[in-house]
Amino acid sequence: MVKKFFFILLVVLLLGFLYSAGGQIYSSLQADKRLEGEIEDLAKLQKHNSELKKRLAEVQGISFVEEQARNKLNFSRPGETVVIIPPEEIDKILSLENPVPEIKLPNWQGWLKLFWK
Repeated sequence: MVKKFFFILLVVLLLGFLYSAGGQIYSSLQADKRLEGEIEDLAKLQKHNSELKKRLAEVQGISFVEEQARNKLNFSRPGETVVIIPPEEIDKILSLENPVPEIKLPNWQGWLKLFWK
């Protein structure tokens, strides 16, 4: 009777130990996956940071300032003339006021054209 009791106690303790060890192993595997995810995030952020630094170097350059002054403020270099074309003239040139009329087909021909070109 005492041997059975110690045997059952030993089995219960062994099962408890295995359950605890399994939980710790699972937890460490999950931590490894989280670490890999964080490393990937870090690489993405470092890439984004380097792109932002390149953009900052571009923006701080004199050529960028000159381009912005010419495009947005209509400044020009000495000897140049700024020409501003009204939007109506641009639309007329590009024929945006007279779009090509759309050909109306019967419904059945439209469906045939949609599915069998």
